[in-house]
Amino acid sequence: MKRGILALLVIMLASAASRAQLLPVDRNWVEQTLHGMTLDEKIGQLFMPVHTTVEQTEGWVQHYHIGGIWFARTEARKIAEELNVLQTRSKYPLLVSVDFEKGAGTYVDGGTDLPINMALGATRDPRLVYEAAALTAVEARALGVHINFAPVMDVNNNPQNPVINTRSYGEDPKLVAALAAAAIQGYQDNGLLATGKHFPGHGNTGVDSHTMLGVVTADQKEFESTELFPYTKVFQTSRPAGIMSAHLWIRALDADTVPATLSSNAMTNLLRKRLSFDGIIFTDAMVMGGITTRYPFDVGTVKALQAGCDVILFPGDLEKGIQAVKHAVERGELSEKRIEESVRRILRAKTQVGLHKKREVDIMRIGERVGTEQNYRAAKAVAAQCLTLTKNEGSLVPVPSTKKVLVLTMSNKEGNSMVSRGLVSFPDEVRKLSPAAADFRLSDAMTTSEVDQALALAKNADLVVVAAYIKIVLNSGTVELSTAHTAFVNRLVEANPNIVLISFGNPYIGSSVPDVPAYICAYDNAKALQETAAEALFGKIPFHGRLPVTVTEKMRYGWGITTE
Repeated sequence: MKRGILALLVIMLASAASRAQLLPVDRNWVEQTLHGMTLDEKIGQLFMPVHTTVEQTEGWVQHYHIGGIWFARTEARKIAEELNVLQTRSKYPLLVSVDFEKGAGTYVDGGTDLPINMALGATRDPRLVYEAAALTAVEARALGVHINFAPVMDVNNNPQNPVINTRSYGEDPKLVAALAAAAIQGYQDNGLLATGKHFPGHGNTGVDSHTMLGVVTADQKEFESTELFPYTKVFQTSRPAGIMSAHLWIRALDADTVPATLSSNAMTNLLRKRLSFDGIIFTDAMVMGGITTRYPFDVGTVKALQAGCDVILFPGDLEKGIQAVKHAVERGELSEKRIEESVRRILRAKTQVGLHKKREVDIMRIGERVGTEQNYRAAKAVAAQCLTLTKNEGSLVPVPSTKKVLVLTMSNKEGNSMVSRGLVSFPDEVRKLSPAAADFRLSDAMTTSEVDQALALAKNADLVVVAAYIKIVLNSGTVELSTAHTAFVNRLVEANPNIVLISFGNPYIGSSVPDVPAYICAYDNAKALQETAAEALFGKIPFHGRLPVTVTEKMRYGWGITTE
């Protein structure tokens, strides 16, 4: 069956019109362009702020000569039109970046939302990861995007990690390395520059670096074999165009408390010299607490460049940052030659995506390439391989169509996920297969009246399916099942022992409710995962996935109940 799915994906992607390809670096254009730049223009190329309005970004282009932009949630045609306008207004082509960690649908209305990395980790299949990345690349380039801040190369060996979690492929460094390499190839074979992150490893920390500076306490041996392993392995076969730093103190590298972003030991001695990486080093967002709680923005900006970073991402104050770099050059703290080293890398990347030849995209063809039905079928084919049945006491799964089913949904901070939209489509998918199924949605508040109503409904059902949307929420400090959620599920088991829990987010929540007899990990709420989860629940498709992380002693890494 998997061979048939792979063949389908290859056919779908092969038919994608005019797929982009990376070009050889045009060194003549790079050197001529660099030679013609003023110092102010060179400094401007090092900054990549967040695009929100054409008017604001156009001002940055004209006054500060920024090298590129990043954008967040928007609509496909709208962003493509805006990028075309900005490219025509800029003296130098703009390198457009995104965080399409799970497809263009992560941020773009109309884009295809693919399974998140941990779901892909459950497949153990680099070929599926490659095809998912290739599909992402086709849509991204059609929109006018050139570089993706993906794949995440962090090893999630800390279940309490509040910011990586399902963004990682799993807890095994070898699996992470293999799938990250496949993703890089998938992106770059299809014209989208890839960026591995967060160097040198963000998986083994219990702190959200958006809020404060985290610490990786591993000794040198553990650091080398876990956090650093994916990078050393991947660099043997694949070279991403970029690497993004982590705002974490790595004790194995620095005796003093310093974020890796500002550490010459991490950025220069390790990444540049030892690992021989000569692509673009992006800082993680410089507005994050891992930097701002310890360093004024202007100080942090200069230190990042001194450490070896090339691009200042999400500058908190663009004008202040540019002036800080200019003053550092004037004081001799940064040389113009050092600035040129970074600009040269940025310009090289721009030639690889053909920006020195053509800057605009064809707006009229977006509908043919982005968010098509064909692309969704490809996403669904991938999703079908991810679903992991980890527990099935009493053989509750698959569910007979004759059963009276109740679907209860619960979430954390509804609609405010870091990498997922607030989509809840699973109840509708269940009704397509079991028209008599009922559903009830609990709010984040979990009021007493809601809980009482849900328990009453559960008593009258043959089987209760709990759809849990517990996802990464920025600055929350946790991805765990809340005390209220845990208490509710335990009461639910008492009211009706026939419970199937499905996690459309954090897989570790299964450890919080050990009395639930059946547990399914879908890892994310991508529409394709919700649709295939309903199909697998009712036995329309089999379960294939195996856990890429350890949830409990009985549900360990590699475990999964396969069905046919």
